Amino acid sequence: MNAILFEKRGQQAWITLNRPEAKNTINGDMFLELADAWQEVREDDAIRVVVVTGAGEDDFCCGGDLSQVIPLWTGAKVAETPQEKRLLADPLIADKIMLKAEPLYKPVVAAVNGRALGGGTELLQATDIRIAADHAEFALPEPKVGVVPGAGSMVRLTRQLPWAHAMKILLGGEPVAAAEALAMGLVSEVVSITELQSRAEQVAHNICRQAPMALQAIKRTALETHTAPWSDAFQFEIEQAAQVMMTKDAREGPRAFKERRQPHFIGE
Repeated sequence: MNAILFEKRGQQAWITLNRPEAKNTINGDMFLELADAWQEVREDDAIRVVVVTGAGEDDFCCGGDLSQVIPLWTGAKVAETPQEKRLLADPLIADKIMLKAEPLYKPVVAAVNGRALGGGTELLQATDIRIAADHAEFALPEPKVGVVPGAGSMVRLTRQLPWAHAMKILLGGEPVAAAEALAMGLVSEVVSITELQSRAEQVAHNICRQAPMALQAIKRTALETHTAPWSDAFQFEIEQAAQVMMTKDAREGPRAFKERRQPHFIGE
């Protein structure tokens, strides 16, 4: 069984963490398959938006199952299979799956179908629009076992949430329910589990109606200028806007509006 399911639905790519029997924890196979999926999303111009979810109705992702990778990384185990050799040869693979090593400028929607603990909450922070089932929970329990949430949370969370909310999650280790996560701003909206997939598809479909180069420029600007000085940030924004104005889609949008029809954006 594949550790993730990767499905293309027209201009949407759906990534499903597919280890429900293990709470969709991230093991060595999922490291590799998720890294490959993100790379395919980058390289395939036909993909305009990604939806990330988990298999089942209990767990989005309950962290990392590192029993396979830790022995390789510490030298306690010799890499034998092609998968093990690849894990050993790529020390940045954890950064790749959390979109730290290289940002992804295409929009990413999370459909959180259950508990997001540890690495699940860390992966969530790499997404843009976050729809949670009403029974979902979020937590970074790493300090309880003497370690830290080092896959992005110590940097990302205080930039994404008000300080007090971020530190409650980072320092407390206790789960946050979906309703509280919504109030904090950790997720965009909360729906019932029966509505989750259709709502995520609706959001993804709406994104696909927008001009893809414009959306990528918006996300790129937001990411790259988040902590930049105002003058540098505004200059970067001007440069991105100028590049978008030169695209064919920037001419198609006003033309379609004038002709009272839906625009046909081609991503150029």
